[in-house]
Amino acid sequence: MAESNAGLKRSLKLRDLIFLNIVAVYVPSSVSQNLPLGWVGLLVWTLAVAGFMLPYSVAIADLSVAYPREGGVYTWTRQALGNFHGFVCGWCYWVNTFLYVPSVFLAVVAIAALLGGERTAWLNEHPLALTVAASCALWFSALLHIFGLGQGKWLQNAGAIGRLIIAVALITAAVWKIVFIQESPAAQTVDPETLDVWRKIALWPFILNALVGLDLGSVMSEEAAAPRRDIPRSLLVGGFAVAACYLLTFSATLVTGFNQTNVIYGHILAVNSVIAEAGNDSLAWLAMVLILTELIGSLGNGAAWLSAPARVPFAIGIDHYLPAAFARVHKRFGTPYVALIVQAVVATILILINTYGTTLQEAYIALLSGSIVLVLVTYLYLFVSWLMLMQPENKRQFVRNATLSGIGIATTAFAMTACFIPPPIIAGIVGFELKIIGSVAFMLLCGLIVYITANRPLKQRAC
Repeated sequence: MAESNAGLKRSLKLRDLIFLNIVAVYVPSSVSQNLPLGWVGLLVWTLAVAGFMLPYSVAIADLSVAYPREGGVYTWTRQALGNFHGFVCGWCYWVNTFLYVPSVFLAVVAIAALLGGERTAWLNEHPLALTVAASCALWFSALLHIFGLGQGKWLQNAGAIGRLIIAVALITAAVWKIVFIQESPAAQTVDPETLDVWRKIALWPFILNALVGLDLGSVMSEEAAAPRRDIPRSLLVGGFAVAACYLLTFSATLVTGFNQTNVIYGHILAVNSVIAEAGNDSLAWLAMVLILTELIGSLGNGAAWLSAPARVPFAIGIDHYLPAAFARVHKRFGTPYVALIVQAVVATILILINTYGTTLQEAYIALLSGSIVLVLVTYLYLFVSWLMLMQPENKRQFVRNATLSGIGIATTAFAMTACFIPPPIIAGIVGFELKIIGSVAFMLLCGLIVYITANRPLKQRAC
C-alpha cells in the first residue's frame, strides 16, 4: 500500500470518503433538537444548507484540489495568514473535539440504555456507570484507529450505512402514517414556552453544527488514495446525501406527530411512536433493530470525530508548535498514535467531569454548545483562507468565491453569537452560559500558553 510523505498509509478510497462525510455530518438527533421550529424549520434547514453548507463544501473542494495536505483547514490557514492564525485555527479545531467527542459517546450510552427498556434505563442517571460505559466505547474506537486507518474506517463505513437506514426508517414511518393511520391525531402543537424568538434563534447554531464535518476527508488528505480527484467527488455525493437526509427526515419527523425534543434519540422515539400506533405486535422487533442501528451509527460518528481531527495536532507537531511526540507515526500501523491517545485521554477526562452533578441531557447540550463556538472559529478562518489562497482565473470565478465566502462568513458569525442563548430545553440560563464561556475561554487560554511556550525555542533557533 502506498504511503504519504509523512509515513501515513493511504487507506481512504472514494467510497470511504463518501461514507466518512455521511457518518460525520448526518446526525439524526439534530432533527429532534429543532422540532420547536415546526414547519418553519424546513425553511431554516434549507437556508442553512444554502448559506453555510454550500460555500463550506465549495471552499473545501477548491482547496483540496490546490493544496491536498494533511491537517486541512489548519494547513490552509497557516499558509494564508501565518503561523499564529494557523495555530489558533488548528487549536480550535482540535480542542472542539475534546468537547464534542464526549457528547457523542454519552449519546452512545443513552441509546444503549434503550436496549433493555426499564432494566437498563438507570444508566442515564448513574454517573459512574455512564462514565465507564462511555469511556469504554471511546477507547474501543480509539484503539481501532491506532491499529490502522484501514481497520478503523470500517467502523465509520458501518456507521454511515446505519445512518442511512435510520433516514429510510423515518421517511417510511411518515409515509406509513399518512397512508395507513389517517385517523391518528395531527401533530401536536409546540409548547408556547418554546416559541420565544430568542429561544428559536438559539437553535440556529445547532443546525449549522449539524452540517459540519465535510472537511474531515481533507484533514486526512495524505491518507487518501487520490485526494485531488476523490475529495471533491466525495463532497458532491456525500454532501447531497446529507442535505437530502436532513430535509427529508426533518419533514418526516413532523409528519409522525412526535413532538418531544429529546436531543439524543428523539428520532428513534418518533419512529417507534408510529410502530406503536400501527397496533401490530409483529412489528415490535423493528424497534430493537432501529436502536441497534442507531447505536452503530453513533459509534461510527464518534470514531470519525475522534480519529480525523487527531491529524491536526499531528500536523501542528510537525510544525513544532506542539511537542514533537505528536508528529510520531507508528512504524507498523502508519497512524499518528500519540495524537490519538492524547485525544482519547482528554475526552475521557471530560466525560468524567461533565457527567457528575448534572443530568445526561444537560451535560450533552453544554458540551455541544461549547464545541460549536470553537469549531465555528475554524470555519471563519476557512472562508478567509479560501479567498486569499485561491487565484480566480476570471471575473466570474472571483464573483463566485467572493459571494459564497461572504455568505459563509456572515452565517457563521451569526451562529457563533447565537451559541450563548440557551436552547428551549435548558432552564438554568446563567449556569448554561457560564459553562460555555468558561470552557471556551479555558481552551483558548491553554492554546495561547502552548503557542507562546513553543514559539520561544523556535525564535532562539532562528537567531
